[in-house]
This record gives sequence, structure tokens and C-alpha cells, in this order.
Amino acid sequence: MTTEKHAVHGCERTEFDRPPRELIERLARHETAKVADSMGGYGVMHHEIKPLTPEMKIAGPAFTVLTKPGDALYVQRAIDFVQPGDVVVIDAAGFKDVCVIGERLAYFFQRRGVAGIVVDGAVRDSQGIVDLGLPVFSRSVCIKIFGSTGPGAINVPIQSGGVPISPGDIILGDRDGVIAVPKDDARRVLDLADEHLHGELDRVKEVESGKNVSEVFGLDEKIARWTK
Repeated sequence: MTTEKHAVHGCERTEFDRPPRELIERLARHETAKVADSMGGYGVMHHEIKPLTPEMKIAGPAFTVLTKPGDALYVQRAIDFVQPGDVVVIDAAGFKDVCVIGERLAYFFQRRGVAGIVVDGAVRDSQGIVDLGLPVFSRSVCIKIFGSTGPGAINVPIQSGGVPISPGDIILGDRDGVIAVPKDDARRVLDLADEHLHGELDRVKEVESGKNVSEVFGLDEKIARWTK
């Protein structure tokens, strides 16, 4: 096995700026789809990353973990540093056929008060995790794990589901999937999400008042280009 390492391997950053709780709670009122619309479709993790059960939801600042696929060393290490409300985002390179976390580690994270876990890779002991009541999102469920030897890192920039994630970015997840909102852009995204929601509710009222959908959405002009 190679002894070479990446520059970030072994890094352990235990402190970082977390967004205000009020901001996270307001974003969490929106479905992930609405937040995605407010970001032009960016920030959406790969569609395979889904909750273990449909009712699971997450919202909180990203606590990032980089790990080798199938290795739990830095996942274990992260347990000592997470804070209540964090969402643990584990970059396991998207490997679906080997896992990096199971029920016991999930339980230890839960004891630390995390809001949930997102794994760009696989988990195991899925029924046990569901029974814990801890929201966990992953690409797959797989029994196999290699051990805990490293390498890895804690709270360095990672990617999850094709999305770059920095510690403190706001992670939102529901049955539709997971989205990451850059912490420095969160208030603007929140304002747009509010606008999108108000617009949708206004259109519902217009349809309920008797207007047809074509009128409410201004479809006639768009359709005309295809009927000439």
C-alpha cells in the first residue's frame, strides 16, 4: 500500500464559523426543491444521495470529513469534535460497494447532538440507524467495510455528490435529496426562497379564484412559437 499522502491528509480543524441558528431554521422551512430553484439548480447533490427513510430531514452547518472509501478512522475521530446541530458530511468518493459508518458510530454522533449525517458513499446497519431516529442520507447501503487505518481529514473543503462543500455551509435534506447552500450566500438564497414560495402560493390563489393555468403562467405566448 502506498505511503504517499495528499496535502490535506491528517488535517484536523476543530473550529470554524457556523451560520446563525435563526438563518438555518428559516431555510429549513423550505423544501430542498425551492432552495434549489433559488440557486439556479446549483448546489444539489447527486440524486442517489437519499435518506434511509422518506420522512428524514436535516438542516445544519456542514462538519466535513474526508475519508478513504471503506475506512472509518477519520469518521471515528470526528465524533470528538462535532457540536450539537452540526450535519456531518462524509466524502467517501461516492463508492457504493463499501461503507464508512454503521449503527454504532451513528449512535456516538447522535450522543453528541448532531442534526444528521450525509455520506457520499455507503452506510450499513441501516435498520439500527433508522431505529435511532438519526437522519442519515447516503448513496447506498452496503455491509462491507475495510477498517480504520486512514488517511483522511476533518473540516477541510470536500465534495459530496459532485458539490463542493466547505465547513459551515448550510446543508438541507429531505426525501427529494440534499442541497448545500454556501454560508456566505445564505441570506440572499433565503430571500429568494421566500419570494419563490410567495409566488407559488399567489398562483395557487389565482387558480382557485377561477383563472386557468395558461393565464396564470402566461403560457399562450410561449406556446405560440411552437404553433406557427
